Amino acid sequence: MSLSKSRYIDYKQCPKKLWLNTYKRDLADEMDQGIFTMGTRVGEMARDLFPGGVLVEYNQDDRYNIKKMLKKTTELIEQGTEVIYEAAFSDGETIAICDILVKNSSGYDMCEVKASTSVKDVHIQDLSFQCHVLQSCRIEVKNIYLVYVNRLYTRHGELELSKLFLAEDLTDVIKKNTEIIKADLLKTTDILNMKEEPVKDIGMHCTKPYACQFQGHCYKHIPNNSIFDLAGVHKKKKFNLYYDGIITFEDIVNRKVKLVAKAQAQLDSELNNTKIIDREAIKDFLDTLWYTMYFLDFETINSAVPLYEGTRPYQQVPTQYSLHYIEEENGELHHREFLAPTGVDPRRPLAEQLVKDIPNNACVLAYNMSFEKSVIAMLARLNPDLESHLINIHSNNRDLMLPFQKKYIYLKEMHGSHSIKAVLPALFPDDKELSYNNLKGVHNGQEASAAYLALPYMSDEEQDETRRQLFEYCRLDTLAMVRIWERLRMLV
Repeated sequence: MSLSKSRYIDYKQCPKKLWLNTYKRDLADEMDQGIFTMGTRVGEMARDLFPGGVLVEYNQDDRYNIKKMLKKTTELIEQGTEVIYEAAFSDGETIAICDILVKNSSGYDMCEVKASTSVKDVHIQDLSFQCHVLQSCRIEVKNIYLVYVNRLYTRHGELELSKLFLAEDLTDVIKKNTEIIKADLLKTTDILNMKEEPVKDIGMHCTKPYACQFQGHCYKHIPNNSIFDLAGVHKKKKFNLYYDGIITFEDIVNRKVKLVAKAQAQLDSELNNTKIIDREAIKDFLDTLWYTMYFLDFETINSAVPLYEGTRPYQQVPTQYSLHYIEEENGELHHREFLAPTGVDPRRPLAEQLVKDIPNNACVLAYNMSFEKSVIAMLARLNPDLESHLINIHSNNRDLMLPFQKKYIYLKEMHGSHSIKAVLPALFPDDKELSYNNLKGVHNGQEASAAYLALPYMSDEEQDETRRQLFEYCRLDTLAMVRIWERLRMLV
């Protein structure tokens, strides 16, 4: 079995992760693929910085694919090919696929492409492993570069790859790691020769540099209502308490651990089965609202590659909104929605439709309104002719999260959180209409962003289904707000 660079990175994060990912992959949690898709697209785009190269095709459905890649790479090296994309190398014990390999007068330059906006330790580990493999295959590596995204780049007109990407020369740093790699490879061999799962306790490494897909397995000994469920407590402190034998809420009480007010309220509510309902404060909040009342939620994308004029890498760009509204006391609930077509800058059409759908001086409710207000303010700056109306919407925003954030109402089922994903099931535990788990395809904002970005790469039928899922998800966000507002009214 050849050790790949991804498995080496597993080892550097946690030896147990390497073993599990090799022998017990069925224990892995389901992971969001959006971030990997973004990385692949950035890598493909960066190839244009080194034009004229030959791609060594990767096919995950072909069991002999790696052997074919190794054979093809050898042929291209022997032919003196100047630039090779996805060049594959193996010395029998290790295997690496190099994003971009560039021939120079005395050897090769190696380039690794990342969708990151900075150089990180894990990138050094990645490149160090690759360099070791290439050198073991008698490839003379002269220079080693990390190509990554320039977060300060602003797109004007056509995309300028030479400005979008930065390249940092890491040759000296990488070549100093030769002995470290050799020592690590001996340790990985020992790990992979183990018949039983290695012993490694949970810790900060479970999420650094990446969220481990085996957390569900490794945390199975942690009971419900543990220190890890406390809101407002830093993760490092949680692990320090855990290592000190303080795990359950009862342990916290027995050991007289001091907590921040937010966490203490959660603890007291859980252990004493108490709830907070400050009807006077809730009424005061509701009295700040008026009709016509709109419930607004935006969905955005944040692509590593700026897709539209004047945008930067990872800038939030709104693509969709849902709008439920009630025109008068005990009035009928209405709904409007917008989802931008692909291939166009969504900001102008979205802004135009928004000012049509929300009249001046309406009460506009959002959940965690700072996000919605930031989107509206951006749209106002971008569209001077719509600025007055958009600023009016912005000024009349009210935050439905406030009663929960201020603890006017708190139930133990909220588990210390005031996010809508915690509040909704606490208030409506058996309402399937309000369950995000019952949605198909898109269950959260991250999945919505990934789905919208993937639309241009889909068939017409797939696009129709994905757009339906996006509408359904965003519509639930604002319907949830309506139901929460109704429940607050019932309480007073």
